Amino acid sequence: MEQLIRHQVERMLRRKRRNPALSLTATSRLQEDIGLDSIDLVELAINLEHRFHIEIKDAEMEQMRTVQDVLDCVDLHLSNLIID
Repeated sequence: MEQLIRHQVERMLRRKRRNPALSLTATSRLQEDIGLDSIDLVELAINLEHRFHIEIKDAEMEQMRTVQDVLDCVDLHLSNLIID
């Protein structure tokens, strides 16, 4: 399941940058390395919410700095859905 989530998140980021060959690692920084601006981050959060049926709070979105942060956020929300 984690690989599926990683694949989908990475695909979202590559589409956002319109660069299917974009090299991503867990430590890739969303703004500095990938080039997302604040509007892109909001759109990413909305896309994640729709794709994974989760709700990302503004404070959580502001803490997402790397690809791994995004993956951890999605994983946390999905884990909470399974528990609830």
